[in-house]
Amino acid sequence: MNAPSLSQLAARLAEHYVAPPRAAVLDLIVSDDAQASRRFVLGPSIDMSALPEDGGKSAAAARITVSAAMLAAILSDPTGFDIRSAASLVLGGVRIEGAPQLAAYWLQLLKRPSQEGRAALARARERAPQWLDAVPALDARHGHDRSLDRLIASVLDSSIPLHLRRVLRWPETAWTLADWRQREASTVLRTNPVNGRPQCIGEFIDALDSPASHAVTDSPYTEGCLLPAGWEARFTMPVLPASMFGAAQLWFGRRRDHALVTRLHCDLANSFLAQVHGRKRVRLYSPSQDEAVYALDAFNTYRPCRVDAAAPDLARFPLFAGARGVDVILEPGDLLVIPTGWFHCVWALDHVLSISRFVSDAHAAALASHAHNAGFHQANPGKLADVPIVHPNDVKGVTRFGAAIQQGGPPSGGDGVLQ
Repeated sequence: MNAPSLSQLAARLAEHYVAPPRAAVLDLIVSDDAQASRRFVLGPSIDMSALPEDGGKSAAAARITVSAAMLAAILSDPTGFDIRSAASLVLGGVRIEGAPQLAAYWLQLLKRPSQEGRAALARARERAPQWLDAVPALDARHGHDRSLDRLIASVLDSSIPLHLRRVLRWPETAWTLADWRQREASTVLRTNPVNGRPQCIGEFIDALDSPASHAVTDSPYTEGCLLPAGWEARFTMPVLPASMFGAAQLWFGRRRDHALVTRLHCDLANSFLAQVHGRKRVRLYSPSQDEAVYALDAFNTYRPCRVDAAAPDLARFPLFAGARGVDVILEPGDLLVIPTGWFHCVWALDHVLSISRFVSDAHAAALASHAHNAGFHQANPGKLADVPIVHPNDVKGVTRFGAAIQQGGPPSGGDGVLQ
């Protein structure tokens, strides 16, 4: 790496840097260019220097190892790089040792939002309610795909989350972990981020109950790795056409009901989270609460928050005391629709396996337009309208969404139970 590239790296890290509560040391190891390896001290400012003579084997709380090509890709594409992507894996990926949150923060500082991403968040803040007292929920066994797709179109257009219960028809939602081990033990799950070797599902499941995994920092979790290629066609999302969705991510890991498995963040696209095994608790905050949740300014495809929603330090993050979240419990077979810009975090109440996919705002707008042109009427919307919603433009709680859904009637073939 040449001097201009190192200067670019230092400047980008410093632009949105916020000092952590305690100083920490991180080493960047460039595996095929030792001269480019650097040490970073994250204190009042972020300082970069050459590695010590021991090659960074001491003192560092975290180590990030990349190839020179991977580092160049990160610097050249701040609006799009994702270390979990297939393109990153081709370049050797990113290996993290030590403190994962410190490493994640360092990598986050190198990201920047695109103009489209900023516009997506602005639309979400304009459309979404200020908060929800409950997330609208539908037992999908009482609906039909024709009504469900229009319901999804409406909630995405209005920026309101939706909980579809028992909508997944995947047989794997009834599997135990023993079933997964028996049927999929040899399937390669991901590249192990610790040692860089392929990790199979059988090995991963065995680690879930290992005594070493009981510490929060060592609990196995796949952090949204790519779904194994052989599973892509097997786990297509219900209701909407497969062509609307992007590549799937896998969230697989150990029970952690007192600490987050996914920290508070929002996505810059509409997320569909399908629960396959175990239960999750998801807490959501509306897009307009970005200041209260201390959202970072350095982001690209998702925007993380500095505050730990499970154990907030209110002395450092006093505005979070006024944040209003709403909880959803997901069970196997459930699908949670999270519109663009909604902040959310996750607890694993059991060992869990979830699959998520994204729908872009452009696809969501096309879906809403199609539903409108078709003469949109939603499935048994009345009870959905009963959910208390506060919108920035309507203090009485009757949103555009609430007014629209009162026009519909119950679906045919069932009583349309909405809870």
